[in-house]
Amino acid sequence: MHIGPILRAMKHNRTRVVLIVLEIAMTLAIVTNCINVILAERKKMLQPSGFDDDNIVRLNIRPYAQEFRDDAFIDNIIDQDVRTIESVPGVVAAANTHFQLWEGGGSSTQVFAPGVAHEPVVTQVYYTTKDITQTLGSTVIEGRPFQIGDHGIGHVVDPLTNVIITKSVADLLFDGQPAVGRTIQQGDPTDPSEKPMTVVGVIRDFYNPFGSPTSIAPYSDKAIFQPARNGGFSGGMSYLIRTQPGAMKSVIADVEKRLTAQNSGRIFEFKTTAQKKTEWFSGSKIVVTTMTCIIVTLIAVTTLGLLGLTSLAVSERTKQIGTRRALGATRGDILRYFLVENWLLTTAGLVLGVFGAYAVNFLLVSHVSDVKLQWQLVVGGVILLWVNGLISTIPPAIRAMAVSPSIATRSV
Repeated sequence: MHIGPILRAMKHNRTRVVLIVLEIAMTLAIVTNCINVILAERKKMLQPSGFDDDNIVRLNIRPYAQEFRDDAFIDNIIDQDVRTIESVPGVVAAANTHFQLWEGGGSSTQVFAPGVAHEPVVTQVYYTTKDITQTLGSTVIEGRPFQIGDHGIGHVVDPLTNVIITKSVADLLFDGQPAVGRTIQQGDPTDPSEKPMTVVGVIRDFYNPFGSPTSIAPYSDKAIFQPARNGGFSGGMSYLIRTQPGAMKSVIADVEKRLTAQNSGRIFEFKTTAQKKTEWFSGSKIVVTTMTCIIVTLIAVTTLGLLGLTSLAVSERTKQIGTRRALGATRGDILRYFLVENWLLTTAGLVLGVFGAYAVNFLLVSHVSDVKLQWQLVVGGVILLWVNGLISTIPPAIRAMAVSPSIATRSV
């Protein structure tokens, strides 16, 4: 089929042509970037922590009895609490720690390896009692977990502290060489007051978001655990408890009952890791839902727009179609005419939309997020809108096929 007559017909319907082209271009640009954002958010939401998230609950205790003002009493009660929690049926392990899963923050520091020519590594750092790796369900791939005698009293750690680090920290500090037995230090390498720490264990998988749900901090996979008790009258005490599958509800009730009997001068608050993840990703879920609605709406509007504008074109050209039929054009010729016309308009819109998609992504990367547009999404969007344009054109094109040649002889 010659496209010359089609192009000449488009010149007489510039408004319709411009509307269709712009509509397709805007749809491609917006839909591809929306899908790109959705995929990025879902990737964050599906990011594994490396822990037994489904079976970990956090217990925050707020004391109000006056005996909790005594630091020595706090240290003793923490030891008693851990032993009591671990004695509850269904509990796998428990640890006193200020580390919180899926909280978006925590404590951070920088560490270096004395004698190793490396820049200091920025990492998360947490105090904890000995069973932290068992409580998290982490795999110790080198060395050992903490054991009795590793930690000091309260936040006052021993002069030579044993620490457990994540594999990412070990790889950065020691270039992938064995880390157990090596020495690291916190803070400024030029500060002589910094005390050395001996690595006794390395855990494999670790991910704790450190920032916001829409961004991944460069040290989300880096952490150091130092052995020490955590607690005080003003800040209270916090524990992580890992339960057997299906036992969390009974464990929570039993733990609260036993700890209350042990000392009733405090308030207990439990929160499961599943609840914390839901709260942490609530914003991401809103983004995904909003973007999905935008995509569905845009595609529906584009489909209806193409259908309406093509139907209008058929109505305006009814006599012209009848004339062509009277001059020998077949039904197939009429169908091909409108399909080719739509293909030309759709292609023009998609070419413009490709540039628009990358322009929108450039603005997003510059001001909102760091997620670059994947070329596969653009290709997929082009194919989708080509098919969508074809489907939208078929109903009015079929109606055009049904125009009788006798229409050409009727007066308007």
